[in-house]
Amino acid sequence: MNEAEQATRIILSFMISLGIIFIMAKMIGEDKKAQWFKKRTKSNFFTRRGFLGDTWNFGVPYRWQGFVVVFFMYGLIGLCSYFMIFTNYF
Repeated sequence: MNEAEQATRIILSFMISLGIIFIMAKMIGEDKKAQWFKKRTKSNFFTRRGFLGDTWNFGVPYRWQGFVVVFFMYGLIGLCSYFMIFTNYF
C-alpha cells in the first residue's frame, strides 16, 4: 500500500467517524441528549458553535445511558477505523 492509499484510508476513516457521530446524535435526539449529557453552560465568542457543532456536541455524560452511548460510539469508531486503515477489505 502506497502513501496515497494510506492517506485516503485515513481521511475516509475520519469522514466515517463524523458520520457515526452525526447519525448517533440524530438517533438519540435533542431531548435525550439533554437528559443524559451535561452541556457547557458558559458561552462566549470563542466557544460558540454553529448548527453542526450543536448537533455533534454531546457534552459530558452524567447518567449511565450517556456513558453507554459514549462507549458504543468510541467502540464503533475504533472498529471502523481499524478495518478501514489496517485491513484490505476496503
